[in-house]
Amino acid sequence: MEKKVKVDPVTVAVIERRLYGIVTQVAESLVRTSMSPIFAEARDIGAGLFDKDMRLIALQEYLPAVAGSIIPSGREILRYWEGETREGDIFAHNDVWSGNSHQPDISVAKPVFYHDDLLFWAITKGHHADIGGRGLVGYDPTSKTCWDDGLMLKPVKLYDGGVYQRSVWDIITYQSKLPVLIENDLHCQCGGCTVGERLLKGLLDEYGVDTVYAAIDEIMNATERETRRWIEQIPDGVYYGEKQFDHDAWDRTKPVTVRVKVTKRGKDLSFDFSDSDPNTPGYMNCSWGNAFCDTFMALRFFLPGEIRADDGIIRCIDFKTERGTCIDPDFPHAVTMDTCTFTETIFEAIMLALAPAKPEWATAAHGKMSLHIAQGWNPRTRRPFAIIDFVTGSSGSGGTNGFDGWPHGGPTHNCGRLRLPDPEIMEIVTPQIIWQNELTGGQEGIGKWRGGFGGIYKVEYICDCPAVEVGQGHKPWAVPFGLFGGGSAKPCSPRVRHKDGKSTPIDINTFWEIKAGDTYMQEMQGGAGYGDPLERDPELVRKDVDDEFLTIEGAKNDYGVVINPNSLEVHVEATEEERKRQRTHRK
Repeated sequence: MEKKVKVDPVTVAVIERRLYGIVTQVAESLVRTSMSPIFAEARDIGAGLFDKDMRLIALQEYLPAVAGSIIPSGREILRYWEGETREGDIFAHNDVWSGNSHQPDISVAKPVFYHDDLLFWAITKGHHADIGGRGLVGYDPTSKTCWDDGLMLKPVKLYDGGVYQRSVWDIITYQSKLPVLIENDLHCQCGGCTVGERLLKGLLDEYGVDTVYAAIDEIMNATERETRRWIEQIPDGVYYGEKQFDHDAWDRTKPVTVRVKVTKRGKDLSFDFSDSDPNTPGYMNCSWGNAFCDTFMALRFFLPGEIRADDGIIRCIDFKTERGTCIDPDFPHAVTMDTCTFTETIFEAIMLALAPAKPEWATAAHGKMSLHIAQGWNPRTRRPFAIIDFVTGSSGSGGTNGFDGWPHGGPTHNCGRLRLPDPEIMEIVTPQIIWQNELTGGQEGIGKWRGGFGGIYKVEYICDCPAVEVGQGHKPWAVPFGLFGGGSAKPCSPRVRHKDGKSTPIDINTFWEIKAGDTYMQEMQGGAGYGDPLERDPELVRKDVDDEFLTIEGAKNDYGVVINPNSLEVHVEATEEERKRQRTHRK
């Protein structure tokens, strides 16, 4: 690289969009070439572009909780192989003690050389169907250590100078109960990185190294300025938030609490999780890399506008944990549930801390995910299958100032971006018959702006197979809390209906056995409400009744709105009297 050059704003804007287009093509190549429905249907993946110093340039967040943790994972790859990287290398990394999120999420990174100079990195990440261990698709509620959770990889070379490292691949695939899937999906990640390499070289051919790097600096500086402009509007002070999830999977009567102290001074914002509960004995712990990712995501989620995901916003985050807590556990604790339960809990703790400071920016909590996972032999295809049934992540998002939550918005670690699998595809590749998947009211929190609706899901299995239910939201203290008078959501309550018609409830973080003919059922949790429900526009209440998401009795009891059962019109005078009566009763 030669001396810095000035770049006009139009060129900066064009290069910015090109970079986002490149990282999107990298991620999309994983969708198109994977054998696993976890990649191809649900898009439990992410992709990032970085400069030579591993500064984030662009991020494609098909699943934000996966994509954000590429940042510390990539930095560990750079640190580990500093001075030993050459053209044609491709690295893999999933070590939770050096920047990764949880072990099923494997980062694959390729350095991009241009005229013999290392200038960029293309990195892909995805949740693999099986990485060994005793669990299903990476989840084992009985695990106590990271070794129980499966394969751990310090940064290793899958390709060394373009040469396929057969012994490394054999070590990885031999640990898996589904070796064909993990081998193919690692190859598809390598291919995605190669797509990024080719497109980045094309960008350099067109604009030159100096112009591209100068534009990247301008983009990052603009992101930092925008982020600090929003931060500056938060009143100076120290804010506290805490949130509990159900239990640690061992003592099922005791909640676990995440605590955050947010300090705002001028244009600076710091997040300190040091006072969180101690590390737990099971897999309910959070790696440092995932906690950093969650904070990075939560800040972008809280601040208004469309803030780019690049190094500019990372410069604005001061992040602190305490080793030995559930947010930053001691080695060798298990951490598998960090990308789901901890992401949701960290998000909500941060939101509860910052909501009093800027109520107009805050969003009530999204529905928590009680996730259904199965693995076994598919008699239709005569092949093994593994499924994270992301339909059970169809929770509603939380209400916010001026807007109801999204129906099926998904939990906060999705940020509305995880794609629900296509039912027809799932019936082809898995031994399932999907009988019902539709929106339903009644699980969301009420409010001036109510939470988004959840859904009803019923899926029958045509074979026997093991299953596991993971996540949170079953206990009263773990449900999404409402803001500013808004109501909390209803607890999750999955169950299985057997062939004889009897139903059995399914506890969270528990293995169970599916028998052919069993039907898994769940009413997915709605989002929490925002604001006093007695201030909700009666016409919006009437519309929910008309759409059959709310009963006439619910309209009166929850919102103080009286609706004529024949015409479904609002009785204005009776509504005013009912709301007056309910307000008086509150006092």
